[in-house]
Amino acid sequence: MNYRITIAWDGTDYQGWQLQGGRPTIQGAISAALEKIAGQPVVPHGAGRTDSGVHAAGQVASFRLEREWAGKKLRDALNGNLPEDIRVLEAEAAPDEFHARFDARGKTYRYQLDTGEVMNPLLARYAWHYPWSVDRELLTETGRRLPGTHDFTVFTVASCETRTRIRTLTDFQLEADGPLLRLYFSGDGFLRYMVRRMVSTLLAFNRRGWRPATFDEIVAICDRTRASTLAPAKGLTLMKVEY
Repeated sequence: MNYRITIAWDGTDYQGWQLQGGRPTIQGAISAALEKIAGQPVVPHGAGRTDSGVHAAGQVASFRLEREWAGKKLRDALNGNLPEDIRVLEAEAAPDEFHARFDARGKTYRYQLDTGEVMNPLLARYAWHYPWSVDRELLTETGRRLPGTHDFTVFTVASCETRTRIRTLTDFQLEADGPLLRLYFSGDGFLRYMVRRMVSTLLAFNRRGWRPATFDEIVAICDRTRASTLAPAKGLTLMKVEY
């Protein structure tokens, strides 16, 4: 039978989602847990890859098992064999044709900035400490130039292995909770490092006080050299996958 699970994790101690030959990964940990309860190798297919150090609150994965499981029992069995920093939130039977990656229609990522003068130690694993002045109005104004269907090449790396670098970003939102800023990016898909480069680019524009009028102007001003700085992985969380 085909199954679908929703997963959350703290990515600090993992080398991202994908199996990497003996290195600790989320896919590897879930595969090991599945093998223990199924008695044979099972590889879960995730909705997408996440990089080393990136967290998740709502990743989705699918896989097949020979034995039929009730959703709650499957969830509890997996959690009983997973480390405490990875948890299956939901488990359920899925249609035979369902595939977590190929059927995904959209994703939302959140990036957190701790802008306090002194780093909040409770946020140290989950936010980029950025103790410099941030013009929140300008940050919002610039971020809202990003949504639309564009070529996002400037926000990825030359080694990015995709058929096309055209993506549709559907929304950008900024939320403030005291010194903690949460940036939300929603879209039909994301290139490698795309969100982290967009964050660093938005902050570069903020530091210089630049007010771009269009996405194309952002790309024209911020060539790959200027966009090369990566916001730290620890501030990034995959919040949800839409189907």
